Amino acid sequence: MIMKKTLLLFVMLAGATSLFSQAPYCCVTKGAELTYTDYDAKGRESGTTVTIYKDVTMISDLDYDVAMETTVNVGGTESTMETTMEVRNGNAMISMGQGDIDLTATDPELLRIPNKLAVGYKLPLGEMIVDLGGFRVKSTVTENEVVDREELTTPAGTFKCYVVKQTYEGRVMGIKSETTTKIWYARGIGMVKTETYSKGDLYGTTVLTSMKK
Repeated sequence: MIMKKTLLLFVMLAGATSLFSQAPYCCVTKGAELTYTDYDAKGRESGTTVTIYKDVTMISDLDYDVAMETTVNVGGTESTMETTMEVRNGNAMISMGQGDIDLTATDPELLRIPNKLAVGYKLPLGEMIVDLGGFRVKSTVTENEVVDREELTTPAGTFKCYVVKQTYEGRVMGIKSETTTKIWYARGIGMVKTETYSKGDLYGTTVLTSMKK
């Protein structure tokens, strides 16, 4: 049970860049509605997340505010919360119904996808910290590279994506863990698909399955 909880914490941390990546590889369109479906290692649906972008204030590609309504459905149990995200110079603070999440990085560029990408482009390495109301999850990004360019088709449409592979190492409750993610990014949308691996084995997949803009 502890190992499972530890892995879940690292999955959350590994997904941080896909949630908070700066423009243009994120959704900053007011009124947009994105639906993501989660699948377990065997391809079975395990939940959905619907995010509606209620308001967006752009200051620059490193500084902006987003107000969202997020509805999560896991095992038939649905909950909706109002979420606000404030991004300043590569650091992000997200407030939701269950509390605040503070995401910081030793290098702000860790949370930024450059305007121009190319296969083989190496992104910054460094340390990331997620603070969940005093509970801190720290991890070191040891791999961060654009590994492919792919036209990806999902139920939401067909997207031209760059694939970024990231590996995270760290400890939670004294337990060492390593998590690898592959994230498909599309301009103006952000994450289209994510695959998460633990010890080389697929842990889960998240796919954009519906989009209204």
